[in-house]
Amino acid sequence: MLISEGWPAPFQKLTAETPVVARLFSQNLFDRFSARKGDTLFPLERTLKDSYRKLIDDAVFHGGSVKLEKDVQHAKRLKLSHGASSLPFMTWTAGQREFTPLMLGLYHLLPARKLRKRQDMDWVIIEEPEMGLHPKAIAAFMLLVLDLLWRGYRVVLSTHSPLVLDVVWAMRRLKEIDAPWQSVADAFGIVNRGTVIKVAQAVLQKTYRTYLLAHGPNGLVRSTDISGLDPTSDVDAEADWGGLTGFSSRIGNVVAAAVNKAGK
Repeated sequence: MLISEGWPAPFQKLTAETPVVARLFSQNLFDRFSARKGDTLFPLERTLKDSYRKLIDDAVFHGGSVKLEKDVQHAKRLKLSHGASSLPFMTWTAGQREFTPLMLGLYHLLPARKLRKRQDMDWVIIEEPEMGLHPKAIAAFMLLVLDLLWRGYRVVLSTHSPLVLDVVWAMRRLKEIDAPWQSVADAFGIVNRGTVIKVAQAVLQKTYRTYLLAHGPNGLVRSTDISGLDPTSDVDAEADWGGLTGFSSRIGNVVAAAVNKAGK
């Protein structure tokens, strides 16, 4: 919504109907695009770990490079380069268009100096990061979220994706059983596991909480703690992860019952 034809609008160009947080983020993108000395936005070797870049490339960009290139009017625009081809922003896949702003927002949280986090920020709130993303891209994004936790940020995600909760459940469960840090690397299919030792060790010490926000009998929104994410729980909201897994379970049960009845 904020990147129009490959270029973000500055704060003052957006109307008061646009939430302030979105206007500030758009200004952040505008400043980044306007002031960059280098025009390559992905891959950046000194910004993301090699293992992160590989997961992102495999899931999202498939060997392409995200760059700022001048168009026929000599204005810089986001382009996706594949060899001799240069694709304008509006021709990208939905996943590429959705993931790039997420990635640029994460860039903003990585300090320019050798510090883990920005000193003026403690909380990171991301709404429905799974929108438009392939499951492999969601996994890559969640690995970046774990990196933010290692850096010392507190992260709040709102989601409708069971894949996001898969990661939350896994980290919580691995922590409970005192699993080795290698389990985190294996969960994300990281080959060069040594690149994420500190991150993997740190996230197994973090606290993970999950809440279901749903309308109650009185019509008001009620918060329910379902942090256990236990599929055997007597509490329906926890057992079906706030309704995110209920449909899949029901479909599976229906098919199983039909197969048994047909004797095939």
